[in-house]
Amino acid sequence: MYSMEQLLQKAVLQVSDFGGAGEAPLSIEQVKQFIELMAAEQVMLNDVRTVTSSSAKWQESILNFSARIARGGTEATRLVDADRVKPATGIVELSTVLLRAEVPVSDEVFEDNVAAGGLAASLERTIADRFGFDVEDLMVNGDTASADTYLALLEGWLEQARTSGNAVDGSTYGQDYQEIFRVLLATMPDRHKRALETEGRFYVPKRTEEKYRDILASRGTALGDVMLTGKNELTYQGIQIKGVPSIGVTAGTPDKSRILLAHRNNLYAGYHRVMRFETYRDAREGATSFIVTARVDAKIAVPTATVIAYDVDVEV
Repeated sequence: MYSMEQLLQKAVLQVSDFGGAGEAPLSIEQVKQFIELMAAEQVMLNDVRTVTSSSAKWQESILNFSARIARGGTEATRLVDADRVKPATGIVELSTVLLRAEVPVSDEVFEDNVAAGGLAASLERTIADRFGFDVEDLMVNGDTASADTYLALLEGWLEQARTSGNAVDGSTYGQDYQEIFRVLLATMPDRHKRALETEGRFYVPKRTEEKYRDILASRGTALGDVMLTGKNELTYQGIQIKGVPSIGVTAGTPDKSRILLAHRNNLYAGYHRVMRFETYRDAREGATSFIVTARVDAKIAVPTATVIAYDVDVEV
């Protein structure tokens, strides 16, 4: 994995490379680097499984054994047909939607800046970071029934978990987050609990992470002191708790949100490899536009391996 500085030094986002209208798509290597740069400062994009394809719509195959495959054996004797087990196969279909960002910057901004080249590089980094947050926002909160036309572009991970996974009403637990974590873990089917300590995540609103730290810090214990004075990783029964700024909060009395328990590799962030990062100067407008075009999708490979708590109290 490249560091942020290494990515910038690789000229992925240099204006001189993308300096006109009708540029060709980024190369596959440039797309990979752009995705890494875009996801670098995001919580979930940097954590989940990234898949790419040269097609706008494609399928990812999954294999799974849902039951025991081992049998008692007899020396030099093959198993009878009834004892031979085929893997369960499945397909995750990704169908991307088009995203586009245009950021016009007037000629005067560059003329009045003594380090115009540095300004362009800063703009490119900032655009990539903000575009990445917007992509994560869509993949997390997307809901085709949403009144927000951007979020209505696709079904995000939270909505897929609510409709196809295991859902828990969090409104009855108030701000007893430890109890919510316990119920989520208890609701997860046992067959999906393997490797939760290493690959599992409680994805929570940032407010919930902060509140839970305060709750733990209020305890007169060594753990409380650590939570008060440091930023140690939060866990529940060995499963990491990750605060995600992009998880949406619904204003109300109280404010409400959702908490997702999932294997991080069960969440797919899909990208069409044909991506563009271009600049275009329009003399009539007296401005240079920085333009990003991408096609993305979000999918849960095995929805039954997720548990979501909805209507969770996140009042400050």
